[in-house]
Amino acid sequence: MEQILELIEGYGLPLVLLLGALYALYRFLVFSLYEVKNQFSRHHEKAAENIEEMKKIICNIIYKISFGKVCLGHCNCKL
Repeated sequence: MEQILELIEGYGLPLVLLLGALYALYRFLVFSLYEVKNQFSRHHEKAAENIEEMKKIICNIIYKISFGKVCLGHCNCKL
């Protein structure tokens, strides 16, 4: 601990500012990574919901073309 204090005394303000800047950069990077992960997760959840909706629509289209009615869950669309 004594050596660290001597280094701080020797280098002074530039060392303290450098350490502060590195810490701020670290915090910014960690925050950014968490935020990107959360946005990515939300985007994929929404995309999964959209795909399920598209599957239902396509099933109804195919069923209507085949039988002239709207699908009520008879086919493999898993409604």
